[in-house]
Amino acid sequence: MAQLGTQKRGFGCLGYGCIIAVILIFLTIGGIFWLARSAMRNAVQRFTTEQPVAVHSAAPDDAARNSLASKLEDFKRTMNDPHATGEFVLSPSELLAALSSTPFNGKVALDLRGDIAQASFSFPLTALGEWQAAQPIVGDYLNRYVSGTAQARVTVTDGVAAVTFTDLTLNGQVFDGDALKEASEWVSGFANSLGVDPSGHKERSRIGSAKIENGAVVVRVRAE
Repeated sequence: MAQLGTQKRGFGCLGYGCIIAVILIFLTIGGIFWLARSAMRNAVQRFTTEQPVAVHSAAPDDAARNSLASKLEDFKRTMNDPHATGEFVLSPSELLAALSSTPFNGKVALDLRGDIAQASFSFPLTALGEWQAAQPIVGDYLNRYVSGTAQARVTVTDGVAAVTFTDLTLNGQVFDGDALKEASEWVSGFANSLGVDPSGHKERSRIGSAKIENGAVVVRVRAE
C-alpha cells in the first residue's frame, strides 16, 4: 500500500480573508487618525498665532486686590455655611485682580459694558488643560497662541454656565452664524467641565445665579 505523506494545511480562503480584513482595519484606523491629525492641525494653524500678540491689559491696583481678597473671604464663609445666602458684586478691576493669579495674567484685557463682557486676548494653548489630551494629534502646535477679540453674555443658572458669543474673532478669522453658535457651545461645555468632580459640583449648585449687570458681575449664592 502506498504510504500517505503528511498533508500540509494552508490558511485557505477564510484565513487569508481574515488577514486582509485585519490589514484593512488597521489601514482604516491609520487613515482616520491621519485625517483627524491633519484637520485638527489645520484648524489650530488657522485660528491661532505662532507668536503672542500684544494685549493692553491694565494691571490691577492694590485697592482692587484688597477689595477682591475681602469679598473672597466673605464668599468662602458663605459657601462653608450650608444655610447662608449672599450676593457678591465684582467690578472689572476686581476681575482683573482675580485673573492676575491665573495663567491668563497679562494676557487678557477685559471690560464689562451693560450685560456684555468684552475681551482682547493672546494666551498659549497650554493654558487650556483640555488641549493636553490632543498632544499626540496636535504635537508642537500646542505652542501656539489663542489671539483675538470677543464679546459675550456670560451667565450661571443653578450652577450651569452658559456663554453666548455675540462677536468672536480669532487670528483675524471672524466667526458668525453656526460657527459662532458652535464656539459658544464649546466654551460653555469647557466651563462646565471644570467642576465635574463631586465636591466641585456641590459647590457650583450653590450658585443660584451669576451674570453681568450694569457693568459688573453679580453672583448670588443660595442655601443648600
